[in-house]
Parts: sequence; C-alpha cells; structure tokens
Amino acid sequence: MKNLSLAISAVVVVLAFVLFWDRLPGLFGAREPRRGALLPTADSYMRATQTHKFDAQGRLSYHLTTDHSEYFESRDEVLMAEPRLLANGDPGAAPWHLKAATGVLHNADRRVELHDNVVVWRDGPQGRNELRTSKLVYLPDARRVQTDQPVKLISPTSTTDGVGLDGDLERQTYRLLAQVRSVHQPR
Repeated sequence: MKNLSLAISAVVVVLAFVLFWDRLPGLFGAREPRRGALLPTADSYMRATQTHKFDAQGRLSYHLTTDHSEYFESRDEVLMAEPRLLANGDPGAAPWHLKAATGVLHNADRRVELHDNVVVWRDGPQGRNELRTSKLVYLPDARRVQTDQPVKLISPTSTTDGVGLDGDLERQTYRLLAQVRSVHQPR
C-alpha cells in the first residue's frame, strides 16, 4: 500500500510539473525565444517596373527600370534591385545611362540613390565617357550626380581617380573633391 500511494504521488507530481511547464514557461527556467529586430514590411512589391518622369516643361526627364521594387508609403521611398536609369538631357543629345546593383528612389525630395557597382556612361562622337563608384546620388531636376565615395572617370583619352564628386551631366562638368590623379593618353 505504501508503494501504491508513493507511485500515485509521483504521478500527480509529474502531471502537475508538465501542466505548469506548459502554462508558465518562466517558472522552470524556460524562456520565450528572443525575437530579432523586425524589418519593416513594404506596402507593395513590384517586379519588372518601368517609371517615366517628366520635367516642368513636359519633357521626359528619365526612364527607370528595375528587376524588383518595394514601396514604403510611410517614407515615400522605393527600394530597387538592379535599377537602370536613362537620363535625358538636351533634346537630340545622347542620354546618360546609370545602373547599379541596388538603389533607393526618394519621391519626397526627388532624388535617386544608387549603391554597389554604380556605372554611369554616355556614348558620344569621341567615344564613351564613363564614371564608376560604389554610391551615387542622382538629382533629376538639376541633372546632377554627387558622391563622397572614390570615383573613376574614364574617357577615350584619359582616366581620372578621385574621392568625392559633384557633376553636371548636362554640361558634362565634374568637380572631383579630393585625392585626384589623372592619366592622359594622347590620340
């Protein structure tokens, strides 16, 4: 009889332990799993997008295509994968091509940030003019590009390296801000 009451007591203790274990995880040392920082959820997701922006005169300012985009309404931003931008300047002039691995379109202040393997080029009568950097801001209303990162400017007759750039795509003038080195090759 003593063994039977001891067995029943043990079963009751085990059942109570299991019941409390399930109901009160902090009571016996088990804790809720930690949750990492939650990433913001996009308001919409798009694939193979095309965007046409026009200037105040009604001329096409730029044509932007992406492989994948995510729109965040609270920030009025579009995160882009593989953005490719065709920036028009003077009518009749060749457009500027801008491409990167990723980018952000800031609708509120009308700028496009390009990140990772940024290449900007234009084919002209003398050949291709190209700019390479890791990050670039394009201001479509002013047709300007800016960066504080290392840049490489490549033209048919020269290669120039520097850090930081303020450039006017329409006038084709570029101001390198620091550590400028250039190599010129006569034609």
